Amino acid sequence: MNLSFFREEVSKYERRVKKIRDNPDPTKPKSNILYYELERDARKTQIEAWENGVPFATGLYPPVILRAMGFEVFDGVMAADRTHGERAVKYFNEVRKLGLPEAVCDRTSMVIPMVLDEDCPKPNLIVSCNWECENIPLGNNYMAHHLDIPLYYLDVPFDSDDYSLAYVTEQFGELIEFAEDKVPGIKFDEEKLIELQEYEKEWYDCYKEIYELRRRTPCPIAGREAFREPRWPSLYPDPGRMVEYIKAYRDDLVEMAEKGIGAVAEEKLRIMWTVSGPFYADPFKFLEQRGVSVPYWQIGAGSRISGCRYPSYGDETEYGRKLTPLEEEARIINCSSWGGLGDRWIEDTLFICRDLNIDAIIYFQQWGCTVSHNLGKMVAESAERELGIPTLLVEGRMLVEETFDQRQFEEMLGDFVDLCIDRKT
Repeated sequence: MNLSFFREEVSKYERRVKKIRDNPDPTKPKSNILYYELERDARKTQIEAWENGVPFATGLYPPVILRAMGFEVFDGVMAADRTHGERAVKYFNEVRKLGLPEAVCDRTSMVIPMVLDEDCPKPNLIVSCNWECENIPLGNNYMAHHLDIPLYYLDVPFDSDDYSLAYVTEQFGELIEFAEDKVPGIKFDEEKLIELQEYEKEWYDCYKEIYELRRRTPCPIAGREAFREPRWPSLYPDPGRMVEYIKAYRDDLVEMAEKGIGAVAEEKLRIMWTVSGPFYADPFKFLEQRGVSVPYWQIGAGSRISGCRYPSYGDETEYGRKLTPLEEEARIINCSSWGGLGDRWIEDTLFICRDLNIDAIIYFQQWGCTVSHNLGKMVAESAERELGIPTLLVEGRMLVEETFDQRQFEEMLGDFVDLCIDRKT
Protein backbone atom coordinates (compact mmCIF):
# COMPACT_ATOMS: atom_id res chain seq x y z
CA MET A 1 0.00 0.00 0.00
CA ASN A 2 1.86 3.09 -1.23
CA LEU A 3 -0.76 5.76 -0.37
CA SER A 4 0.89 7.96 -3.02
CA PHE A 5 -2.13 10.24 -3.26
CA PHE A 6 -2.03 11.00 0.47
CA ARG A 7 1.72 11.61 0.30
CA GLU A 8 1.26 13.92 -2.69
CA GLU A 9 -1.36 15.83 -0.69
CA VAL A 10 1.15 16.32 2.14
CA SER A 11 3.75 17.73 -0.27
CA LYS A 12 1.19 19.97 -1.98
CA TYR A 13 0.04 21.57 1.26
CA GLU A 14 3.60 21.94 2.54
CA ARG A 15 4.35 23.97 -0.59
CA ARG A 16 1.27 26.14 -0.06
CA VAL A 17 2.09 26.78 3.60
CA LYS A 18 5.66 27.78 2.68
CA LYS A 19 4.43 30.08 -0.08
CA ILE A 20 2.11 31.91 2.32
CA ARG A 21 4.82 32.20 4.98
CA ASP A 22 7.36 33.53 2.47
CA ASN A 23 4.99 35.77 0.49
CA PRO A 24 1.69 36.45 2.28
CA ASP A 25 -1.07 37.76 0.00
CA PRO A 26 -3.03 40.56 1.73
CA THR A 27 -5.96 40.03 -0.68
CA LYS A 28 -6.54 36.45 0.57
CA PRO A 29 -8.06 35.40 3.92
CA LYS A 30 -5.36 35.12 6.60
CA SER A 31 -6.98 31.86 7.72
CA ASN A 32 -5.92 30.09 4.51
CA ILE A 33 -2.68 28.99 6.15
CA LEU A 34 -4.66 27.29 8.93
CA TYR A 35 -6.66 25.38 6.33
CA TYR A 36 -3.58 24.19 4.44
CA GLU A 37 -1.88 23.16 7.68
CA LEU A 38 -5.01 21.29 8.70
CA GLU A 39 -5.17 19.36 5.41
CA ARG A 40 -1.44 18.57 5.48
CA ASP A 41 -1.46 17.31 9.06
CA ALA A 42 -4.65 15.31 8.54
CA ARG A 43 -3.05 13.34 5.68
CA LYS A 44 0.10 12.79 7.74
CA THR A 45 -2.00 11.39 10.58
CA GLN A 46 -3.97 9.19 8.19
CA ILE A 47 -0.76 7.73 6.75
CA GLU A 48 0.39 6.92 10.29
CA ALA A 49 -3.01 5.44 11.12
CA TRP A 50 -2.82 3.12 8.11
CA GLU A 51 0.72 2.06 8.98
CA ASN A 52 -0.43 1.29 12.54
CA GLY A 53 -3.36 -0.84 11.41
CA VAL A 54 -6.21 1.54 12.29
CA PRO A 55 -9.33 0.48 10.32
CA PHE A 56 -10.58 2.90 7.66
CA ALA A 57 -14.16 3.48 6.53
CA THR A 58 -15.71 5.64 3.85
CA GLY A 59 -19.19 7.13 3.56
CA LEU A 60 -21.88 8.85 5.67
CA TYR A 61 -21.02 12.49 5.08
CA PRO A 62 -20.80 13.87 7.70
CA PRO A 63 -19.02 10.73 8.95
CA VAL A 64 -19.64 11.37 12.65
CA ILE A 65 -20.90 7.84 13.41
CA LEU A 66 -17.87 6.27 11.71
CA ARG A 67 -15.56 8.31 13.93
CA ALA A 68 -17.56 7.37 17.02
CA MET A 69 -16.99 3.70 16.19
CA GLY A 70 -13.21 4.14 16.03
CA PHE A 71 -12.71 4.29 12.26
CA GLU A 72 -10.30 6.57 10.45
CA VAL A 73 -12.19 8.22 7.59
CA PHE A 74 -11.31 8.00 3.89
CA ASP A 75 -13.05 10.92 2.18
CA GLY A 76 -13.73 9.06 -1.09
CA VAL A 77 -15.20 11.29 -3.76
CA MET A 78 -13.96 14.41 -1.96
CA ALA A 79 -10.43 13.04 -2.40
CA ALA A 80 -11.16 12.34 -6.06
CA ASP A 81 -12.09 16.02 -6.48
CA ARG A 82 -8.41 16.87 -5.99
CA THR A 83 -7.13 14.69 -8.81
CA HIS A 84 -7.53 16.98 -11.81
CA GLY A 85 -4.56 17.16 -14.17
CA GLU A 86 -2.32 14.22 -15.07
CA ARG A 87 -3.50 12.13 -12.14
CA ALA A 88 -7.14 12.57 -13.17
CA VAL A 89 -6.33 11.52 -16.75
CA LYS A 90 -4.48 8.45 -15.46
CA TYR A 91 -7.40 7.37 -13.28
CA PHE A 92 -9.99 8.05 -15.95
CA ASN A 93 -8.09 5.94 -18.47
CA GLU A 94 -8.06 3.14 -15.90
CA VAL A 95 -11.83 3.48 -15.52
CA ARG A 96 -12.08 2.91 -19.27
CA LYS A 97 -9.74 -0.11 -19.15
CA LEU A 98 -11.89 -1.64 -16.43
CA GLY A 99 -14.83 -1.50 -18.84
CA LEU A 100 -16.79 0.85 -16.58
CA PRO A 101 -19.14 3.40 -18.19
CA GLU A 102 -17.22 6.60 -18.89
CA ALA A 103 -20.42 8.62 -19.21
CA VAL A 104 -20.77 8.44 -15.43
CA CYS A 105 -19.79 11.48 -13.36
CA ASP A 106 -15.97 11.37 -13.30
CA ARG A 107 -15.54 12.24 -9.60
CA THR A 108 -17.55 9.18 -8.57
CA SER A 109 -15.82 6.68 -10.84
CA MET A 110 -12.25 7.78 -10.15
CA VAL A 111 -12.38 6.59 -6.55
CA ILE A 112 -12.26 3.00 -7.87
CA PRO A 113 -8.77 3.17 -9.48
CA MET A 114 -7.53 5.32 -6.59
CA VAL A 115 -8.23 2.40 -4.26
CA LEU A 116 -7.35 -0.40 -6.70
CA ASP A 117 -3.93 1.21 -7.34
CA GLU A 118 -3.39 1.45 -3.57
CA ASP A 119 -2.87 5.21 -3.88
CA CYS A 120 -5.51 5.56 -1.17
CA PRO A 121 -6.37 3.20 1.70
CA LYS A 122 -8.56 0.20 1.03
CA PRO A 123 -11.52 0.73 3.39
CA ASN A 124 -12.38 -1.90 5.97
CA LEU A 125 -16.01 -0.79 5.70
CA ILE A 126 -18.02 1.06 3.06
CA VAL A 127 -21.29 2.81 3.86
CA SER A 128 -23.45 3.79 0.89
CA CYS A 129 -26.39 6.13 1.06
CA ASN A 130 -28.85 7.76 -1.32
CA TRP A 131 -28.23 10.99 0.62
CA GLU A 132 -25.42 11.43 -1.88
CA CYS A 133 -26.08 10.41 -5.49
CA GLU A 134 -26.71 6.99 -6.95
CA ASN A 135 -23.40 6.92 -8.82
CA ILE A 136 -21.48 6.88 -5.53
CA PRO A 137 -23.24 3.73 -4.22
CA LEU A 138 -22.70 2.08 -7.61
CA GLY A 139 -18.98 2.75 -7.38
CA ASN A 140 -19.00 1.52 -3.78
CA ASN A 141 -20.73 -1.69 -4.87
CA TYR A 142 -17.95 -2.31 -7.40
CA MET A 143 -15.19 -1.82 -4.83
CA ALA A 144 -16.97 -3.89 -2.19
CA HIS A 145 -17.51 -6.77 -4.64
CA HIS A 146 -14.03 -6.83 -6.17
CA LEU A 147 -12.08 -6.17 -2.97
CA ASP A 148 -14.31 -8.13 -0.58
CA ILE A 149 -15.13 -5.13 1.62
CA PRO A 150 -18.15 -5.22 3.97
CA LEU A 151 -20.80 -2.82 2.66
CA TYR A 152 -23.86 -1.33 4.37
CA TYR A 153 -26.48 0.56 2.38
CA LEU A 154 -28.42 3.24 4.24
CA ASP A 155 -31.86 3.87 2.77
CA VAL A 156 -33.13 7.43 3.32
CA PRO A 157 -36.80 8.12 2.45
CA PHE A 158 -37.82 11.07 0.29
CA ASP A 159 -39.67 12.95 3.05
CA SER A 160 -38.06 14.43 6.18
CA ASP A 161 -40.82 13.49 8.63
CA ASP A 162 -41.13 11.56 11.90
CA TYR A 163 -41.31 8.24 10.06
CA SER A 164 -38.11 8.97 8.16
CA LEU A 165 -36.35 10.07 11.34
CA ALA A 166 -37.24 6.81 13.12
CA TYR A 167 -36.50 4.68 10.04
CA VAL A 168 -33.01 6.12 9.49
CA THR A 169 -32.20 6.05 13.22
CA GLU A 170 -33.06 2.35 13.32
CA GLN A 171 -30.71 1.72 10.40
CA PHE A 172 -27.92 3.53 12.24
CA GLY A 173 -28.33 1.00 15.02
CA GLU A 174 -28.12 -1.82 12.48
CA LEU A 175 -25.03 -0.22 10.91
CA ILE A 176 -23.28 -0.12 14.27
CA GLU A 177 -24.03 -3.81 14.90
CA PHE A 178 -22.88 -4.67 11.36
CA ALA A 179 -19.58 -2.78 11.73
CA GLU A 180 -18.83 -4.23 15.16
CA ASP A 181 -19.43 -7.71 13.79
CA LYS A 182 -17.45 -7.32 10.54
CA VAL A 183 -14.43 -5.21 11.56
CA PRO A 184 -12.20 -6.33 14.45
CA GLY A 185 -11.51 -3.65 17.05
CA ILE A 186 -14.53 -1.51 16.21
CA LYS A 187 -16.80 -0.48 19.08
CA PHE A 188 -19.41 2.26 19.11
CA ASP A 189 -18.89 4.94 21.78
CA GLU A 190 -21.93 7.15 22.38
CA GLU A 191 -19.91 9.60 24.51
CA LYS A 192 -17.51 10.00 21.60
CA LEU A 193 -20.47 10.62 19.30
CA ILE A 194 -21.78 13.37 21.58
CA GLU A 195 -18.31 14.95 21.75
CA LEU A 196 -18.02 14.95 17.95
CA GLN A 197 -21.50 16.42 17.58
CA GLU A 198 -20.41 19.41 19.67
CA TYR A 199 -17.70 20.11 17.11
CA GLU A 200 -20.17 19.65 14.28
CA LYS A 201 -22.63 22.05 15.93
CA GLU A 202 -19.97 24.76 16.28
CA TRP A 203 -19.08 24.23 12.61
CA TYR A 204 -22.72 24.50 11.48
CA ASP A 205 -23.22 27.63 13.60
CA CYS A 206 -20.21 29.23 11.88
CA TYR A 207 -21.53 28.31 8.45
CA LYS A 208 -24.82 29.98 9.33
CA GLU A 209 -22.97 33.19 10.23
CA ILE A 210 -21.00 32.95 6.99
CA TYR A 211 -24.26 32.57 5.08
CA GLU A 212 -25.49 35.85 6.57
CA LEU A 213 -22.36 37.57 5.22
CA ARG A 214 -23.28 36.44 1.71
CA ARG A 215 -26.03 39.09 1.75
CA ARG A 216 -23.47 41.90 1.98
CA THR A 217 -22.68 44.07 -1.01
CA PRO A 218 -19.94 43.83 -2.01
CA CYS A 219 -19.88 40.18 -1.01
CA PRO A 220 -16.72 39.42 1.01
CA ILE A 221 -16.66 35.83 -0.26
CA ALA A 222 -14.85 35.24 -3.53
CA GLY A 223 -16.47 32.87 -6.01
CA ARG A 224 -13.65 30.34 -5.76
CA GLU A 225 -14.14 30.22 -1.98
CA ALA A 226 -17.91 29.90 -2.32
CA PHE A 227 -17.26 26.94 -4.62
CA ARG A 228 -15.15 25.10 -2.00
CA GLU A 229 -16.97 21.97 -0.84
CA PRO A 230 -17.78 22.02 2.88
CA ARG A 231 -15.48 19.80 4.94
CA TRP A 232 -17.06 18.57 8.17
CA PRO A 233 -14.94 18.40 11.37
CA SER A 234 -15.54 14.65 11.59
CA LEU A 235 -13.58 14.15 8.36
CA TYR A 236 -10.45 14.99 10.32
CA PRO A 237 -8.45 13.09 12.94
CA ASP A 238 -8.46 16.35 14.95
CA PRO A 239 -11.96 17.82 14.43
CA GLY A 240 -11.24 20.72 16.76
CA ARG A 241 -8.74 22.15 14.29
CA MET A 242 -11.40 22.35 11.58
CA VAL A 243 -13.60 24.30 14.00
CA GLU A 244 -10.63 26.56 14.77
CA TYR A 245 -10.14 27.18 11.04
CA ILE A 246 -13.78 27.86 10.20
CA LYS A 247 -14.03 30.39 13.05
CA ALA A 248 -10.89 32.15 11.84
CA TYR A 249 -12.26 32.18 8.28
CA ARG A 250 -15.55 33.65 9.54
CA ASP A 251 -13.62 36.36 11.39
CA ASP A 252 -11.67 37.18 8.22
CA LEU A 253 -14.92 37.59 6.31
CA VAL A 254 -16.47 39.75 9.03
CA GLU A 255 -13.44 42.04 8.93
CA MET A 256 -13.60 42.27 5.14
CA ALA A 257 -17.34 42.97 5.21
CA GLU A 258 -16.92 45.74 7.79
CA LYS A 259 -14.25 47.35 5.60
CA GLY A 260 -16.39 46.98 2.47
CA ILE A 261 -13.85 44.67 0.83
CA GLY A 262 -15.12 42.14 -1.70
CA ALA A 263 -13.92 40.10 -4.66
CA VAL A 264 -15.82 42.63 -6.81
CA ALA A 265 -15.56 46.30 -5.88
CA GLU A 266 -18.77 47.25 -7.70
CA GLU A 267 -21.22 44.39 -8.16
CA LYS A 268 -23.05 44.55 -11.43
CA LEU A 269 -24.58 41.12 -10.93
CA ARG A 270 -24.96 38.45 -8.25
CA ILE A 271 -24.99 34.97 -9.73
CA MET A 272 -25.65 31.63 -8.07
CA TRP A 273 -23.50 28.71 -9.22
CA THR A 274 -25.08 25.27 -8.94
CA VAL A 275 -24.18 21.56 -8.94
CA SER A 276 -20.48 21.44 -9.89
CA GLY A 277 -17.97 23.01 -12.26
CA PRO A 278 -14.72 22.59 -14.17
CA PHE A 279 -12.04 22.15 -11.50
CA TYR A 280 -9.35 22.67 -14.15
CA ALA A 281 -10.52 26.22 -14.94
CA ASP A 282 -11.42 29.31 -12.93
CA PRO A 283 -14.70 30.72 -14.23
CA PHE A 284 -15.10 32.75 -11.04
CA LYS A 285 -12.10 34.96 -11.74
CA PHE A 286 -13.41 35.47 -15.28
CA LEU A 287 -16.81 36.55 -13.89
CA GLU A 288 -15.35 38.78 -11.19
CA GLN A 289 -13.31 40.66 -13.79
CA ARG A 290 -16.67 41.59 -15.34
CA GLY A 291 -18.22 42.80 -12.09
CA VAL A 292 -20.03 39.56 -11.25
CA SER A 293 -19.94 38.15 -7.73
CA VAL A 294 -20.77 34.52 -7.00
CA PRO A 295 -21.78 34.55 -3.34
CA TYR A 296 -23.26 31.06 -3.22
CA TRP A 297 -22.78 27.57 -4.61
CA GLN A 298 -25.89 25.43 -4.40
CA ILE A 299 -25.24 21.76 -3.64
CA GLY A 300 -27.45 18.97 -2.33
CA ALA A 301 -27.08 19.62 1.40
CA GLY A 302 -26.35 23.33 1.05
CA SER A 303 -29.52 24.59 2.68
CA ARG A 304 -28.91 22.49 5.79
CA ILE A 305 -25.21 23.31 5.96
CA SER A 306 -25.78 27.06 5.67
CA GLY A 307 -28.73 26.96 8.06
CA CYS A 308 -30.88 29.08 5.76
CA ARG A 309 -33.78 26.61 5.51
CA TYR A 310 -33.18 23.68 7.83
CA PRO A 311 -31.89 23.69 11.43
CA SER A 312 -29.06 21.51 12.71
CA TYR A 313 -27.80 19.98 15.95
CA GLY A 314 -29.70 20.82 19.12
CA ASP A 315 -32.73 22.43 17.47
CA GLU A 316 -36.04 21.30 19.01
CA THR A 317 -38.44 23.03 16.63
CA GLU A 318 -38.01 20.77 13.59
CA TYR A 319 -39.39 17.64 15.30
CA GLY A 320 -40.91 19.26 18.38
CA ARG A 321 -38.55 17.65 20.91
CA LYS A 322 -34.94 17.06 21.86
CA LEU A 323 -33.41 14.35 19.68
CA THR A 324 -31.18 11.48 20.76
CA PRO A 325 -27.58 11.47 19.45
CA LEU A 326 -28.40 8.95 16.70
CA GLU A 327 -31.58 10.87 15.80
CA GLU A 328 -29.45 14.00 15.40
CA GLU A 329 -27.47 12.20 12.69
CA ALA A 330 -30.69 11.03 11.05
CA ARG A 331 -31.89 14.65 11.02
CA ILE A 332 -28.74 15.80 9.19
CA ILE A 333 -28.86 13.07 6.57
CA ASN A 334 -32.60 13.45 5.94
CA CYS A 335 -32.33 16.82 4.22
CA SER A 336 -30.14 16.47 1.15
CA SER A 337 -31.67 17.43 -2.18
CA TRP A 338 -29.62 14.63 -3.78
CA GLY A 339 -31.64 12.09 -1.79
CA GLY A 340 -35.08 13.73 -2.05
CA LEU A 341 -37.60 14.58 -4.71
CA GLY A 342 -36.82 17.16 -7.37
CA ASP A 343 -39.09 19.77 -5.84
CA ARG A 344 -36.81 20.00 -2.78
CA TRP A 345 -33.86 20.88 -5.00
CA ILE A 346 -35.91 23.45 -6.93
CA GLU A 347 -37.46 25.01 -3.81
CA ASP A 348 -34.10 25.25 -2.03
CA THR A 349 -32.55 26.89 -5.08
CA LEU A 350 -35.32 29.46 -5.49
CA PHE A 351 -35.36 30.24 -1.77
CA ILE A 352 -31.67 31.14 -1.78
CA CYS A 353 -32.05 33.20 -4.96
CA ARG A 354 -34.71 35.29 -3.21
CA ASP A 355 -32.81 35.48 0.05
CA LEU A 356 -29.49 36.60 -1.46
CA ASN A 357 -30.96 38.81 -4.21
CA ILE A 358 -29.52 36.63 -6.95
CA ASP A 359 -29.80 38.05 -10.48
CA ALA A 360 -29.11 34.85 -12.43
CA ILE A 361 -28.13 31.17 -12.17
CA ILE A 362 -25.32 29.27 -13.84
CA TYR A 363 -26.31 25.62 -13.76
CA PHE A 364 -23.40 23.29 -14.48
CA GLN A 365 -24.85 20.04 -15.85
CA GLN A 366 -22.17 17.61 -14.72
CA TRP A 367 -21.91 14.70 -17.18
CA GLY A 368 -23.38 11.59 -15.66
CA CYS A 369 -25.03 13.36 -12.71
CA THR A 370 -28.25 11.37 -12.69
CA VAL A 371 -29.60 13.35 -9.75
CA SER A 372 -29.30 16.93 -10.94
CA HIS A 373 -28.70 16.92 -14.70
CA ASN A 374 -32.30 16.63 -15.89
CA LEU A 375 -33.48 19.05 -13.20
CA GLY A 376 -31.58 21.87 -14.88
CA LYS A 377 -34.36 22.74 -17.30
CA MET A 378 -36.94 22.62 -14.49
CA VAL A 379 -34.84 24.96 -12.34
CA ALA A 380 -34.43 27.34 -15.29
CA GLU A 381 -38.16 27.39 -16.04
CA SER A 382 -39.09 27.85 -12.37
CA ALA A 383 -36.55 30.65 -11.84
CA GLU A 384 -37.80 32.51 -14.92
CA ARG A 385 -41.45 32.02 -14.06
CA GLU A 386 -41.31 32.74 -10.32
CA LEU A 387 -38.37 35.14 -10.00
CA GLY A 388 -37.90 36.55 -13.49
CA ILE A 389 -34.21 35.60 -13.55
CA PRO A 390 -32.39 33.77 -16.36
CA THR A 391 -30.40 30.53 -16.11
CA LEU A 392 -27.41 29.43 -18.19
CA LEU A 393 -27.26 25.65 -18.63
CA VAL A 394 -23.67 24.50 -19.14
CA GLU A 395 -22.60 20.89 -19.71
CA GLY A 396 -19.19 19.52 -18.85
CA ARG A 397 -16.99 17.28 -16.77
CA MET A 398 -15.59 18.10 -13.38
CA LEU A 399 -12.09 16.64 -13.45
CA VAL A 400 -11.26 15.47 -16.98
CA GLU A 401 -10.79 18.37 -19.39
CA GLU A 402 -10.45 16.43 -22.65
CA THR A 403 -13.64 17.98 -24.08
CA PHE A 404 -13.19 21.43 -22.51
CA ASP A 405 -12.70 24.49 -24.71
CA GLN A 406 -11.61 27.49 -22.61
CA ARG A 407 -12.36 30.07 -25.29
CA GLN A 408 -15.80 28.72 -26.05
CA PHE A 409 -16.62 28.41 -22.36
CA GLU A 410 -15.65 31.99 -21.60
CA GLU A 411 -17.51 33.31 -24.65
CA MET A 412 -20.62 31.57 -23.36
CA LEU A 413 -20.18 33.07 -19.89
CA GLY A 414 -19.48 36.52 -21.33
CA ASP A 415 -22.57 36.49 -23.55
CA PHE A 416 -24.69 35.39 -20.57
CA VAL A 417 -23.31 38.17 -18.37
CA ASP A 418 -24.09 40.76 -21.06
CA LEU A 419 -27.63 39.39 -21.37
CA CYS A 420 -28.17 39.55 -17.61
CA ILE A 421 -26.84 43.09 -17.30
CA ASP A 422 -29.12 44.21 -20.16
CA ARG A 423 -32.11 42.60 -18.47
CA LYS A 424 -31.26 44.05 -15.08
CA THR A 425 -30.86 47.61 -16.42
